[in-house]
Amino acid sequence: MQRVLLILICLFVGNISFAQNIYTYKLDNGQTVVIEQVKNNPIVTIDTWIKTGSINEDDSNSGISHFLEHLFFKGTETHPTGDFDKILESKGAITNAATSKDFTHYYITISSKYFDKALELHADMLLHPQVPRKEMEKERKVVLEEIAKDVNSPVNICYENLNNLLYTTHPYKRKVIGSAKVVENVSREEILNYYKQHYAPSNMTTIIIGDVDPQHALAEIKKDFNKPYQKISNPKYKKEKMLSSQKRNVSYMPTQTGYMMIGFRDADISSNDTYALDVLATILGNGRSSRLYQSLKEQKQLVNSISAGNSTMKDDGIFIINANFLPHNAQKVENAIFTEISKIKGFGVSDTDLKIAKKIIESDTYYSRESVSNIAQELGYVITLTGNSDYYNSYLNKINKVTANDIKRVANKYLTKNNSAISIILPERKDCIAPLNNKSTHTADLISSNNTTTKYKLDNNATLLLTDNVYNDIVAISIQMKGGKFLEPVRGTSTLFADLLMKGTEKYSAIELAKALEENGINISFTPSADTFNISVQTTKNQVETAIELLDDMLNNSTFDDIEIEKDRTLTLNKIRQSKDNPLNLAIDGYKSQIYKDSVYSTSYTLMEKSIPNVTREDIKLYQTSILNPENIVISVNGNVDKNKLINGFGNMFVDKKQGKFNYTKYSIPKITAYSQKIKKIDKQQTAWVILGWQTDGVCNTKDYATLEVINTILGSGMSSRLLRSVREQEG
Repeated sequence: MQRVLLILICLFVGNISFAQNIYTYKLDNGQTVVIEQVKNNPIVTIDTWIKTGSINEDDSNSGISHFLEHLFFKGTETHPTGDFDKILESKGAITNAATSKDFTHYYITISSKYFDKALELHADMLLHPQVPRKEMEKERKVVLEEIAKDVNSPVNICYENLNNLLYTTHPYKRKVIGSAKVVENVSREEILNYYKQHYAPSNMTTIIIGDVDPQHALAEIKKDFNKPYQKISNPKYKKEKMLSSQKRNVSYMPTQTGYMMIGFRDADISSNDTYALDVLATILGNGRSSRLYQSLKEQKQLVNSISAGNSTMKDDGIFIINANFLPHNAQKVENAIFTEISKIKGFGVSDTDLKIAKKIIESDTYYSRESVSNIAQELGYVITLTGNSDYYNSYLNKINKVTANDIKRVANKYLTKNNSAISIILPERKDCIAPLNNKSTHTADLISSNNTTTKYKLDNNATLLLTDNVYNDIVAISIQMKGGKFLEPVRGTSTLFADLLMKGTEKYSAIELAKALEENGINISFTPSADTFNISVQTTKNQVETAIELLDDMLNNSTFDDIEIEKDRTLTLNKIRQSKDNPLNLAIDGYKSQIYKDSVYSTSYTLMEKSIPNVTREDIKLYQTSILNPENIVISVNGNVDKNKLINGFGNMFVDKKQGKFNYTKYSIPKITAYSQKIKKIDKQQTAWVILGWQTDGVCNTKDYATLEVINTILGSGMSSRLLRSVREQEG
């Protein structure tokens, strides 16, 4: 096989202005309209934001905003139930909605040639919802299921407990998803009354971002949202007093690890302190170089994960530090977090810390504004909360003005122990482990062993690598299946296969499967690649048998329901179309088409869009049979696990079908004989991506592999790499 040495370079254009083509209008009906023409891709996003959410609810109707959001897609006078989905999905649209504390918004991302029709449907849905009683009862069950699922999530419970500590009087105290009791009993009349109070054009901001003419778009909005002005009353709520002493809540759930959130109420979106708080959050807990990650994870090994973020809302803000850890480390984790905060409060931050944090924020901002849907969401959020786009336009300039003194000042002002609330979730003391139902007993031959890893050959011919780790209870399992996309009967089969493994088995529905994984703290992911099909499992010592049982069921008993196949097919095609909205993805796609030629590595967006509609259930089943061949499977387990349980579990999971070993040497990549380049110009794009690649000779079978890895690292891996230093020195 041939391998490619890949170098990826991102060139940022200086003095970028994101506001050059943004036009804001105020219509006679009171509606705010924001339009930005982006011509680099024939895509458009229509996103309407309504200034209402859980903030306008009380205890008697908690959750009505979220319930109503679900009901908008159920038909109007001119479009009966099902019309919206049928029409928009047939045109490849991505549609969704979201409810929060301060707002609710509804959006469509679609090919710009269908803009007029999409806008017409969008406006009709928002202005003329019928809320049929039959559909309302169906959706009531869906929302109640969401609420039930929310109650079973330790992360959600941890956050809600924290929120309850921080807010006792302000409407922010209520859960956005709502109360099961309210959703069970709320009437259609109550929902329609709430709609009439808040859903008028004067309370809406519609964002149009994409390949449309601004004047045409404005004319269409005036026509489709043609409704007289209606005065909407949005009450102002008194800001809740800051905490004067630390509050905490410790709850117990059937988990295997601990969850901790430490929250500090800080500044609302109108305050200049938000910029310094964003930089502070980045320094403390954004990425591997952050203070909390380096101290608590890398050095002290107290946590599995840790992060910090500053959540900015209309009336307030919350600075949250979020950690996952082994339960016996709870007090050490809390103490270590406050120690790192104290260091910043006492000694401040270095110029290097400040520079790195600003660069991270700058890069994240640039990347987030490459997609029309992301631009629409960011603008909608800012304008809904502040009334204009100033925050969006000036955000990076104000971030760059943040000083080390600002960081120290806001840390001392907001991140005090007396202003903190601590929410902790710890495991229940009872044993809640589901035993593995062994089908038969299997054996394995010892192949080799060293100080860290033992290699076995199972009686089904699969290879098992066991690395013993007695230092904690976490168990990581990685399964590599040779063949990957080479075994696809039709391009795209492995992608659908991976997605559908989570969509239900003969034993579990999709929702039941999700619950079983979440309740047992098990993470399973499936990733198709060209060379292999990869499975990643993260669990704990006490839940290994349950994890293996669930994985066995997913791999061998998935139903591959025809309805789920069509849903996933549509979703996959929509994701491909949305990916084409990102210049980096287009660059990688063009690069692969040249250097990999007609091999499986050259799978392009164009090819996938043509092939995925042709994948059948039979293709998926055939791929399942081909890829689950134990002769081509390597299982690596890291953790303190009984090897006999693993041998039996994986012995039952993979049945030897005597298909023979997969041979990579039967496949090759056409060699490049001359230098070639492909340049795609995207109008008004703010970043440029350059990808350089060289084909190399059969590195899977040569000593040159290690040398190439070293060269790759020296040239283009990390902050100190030669290419990065060279570009920075020459271009600043």
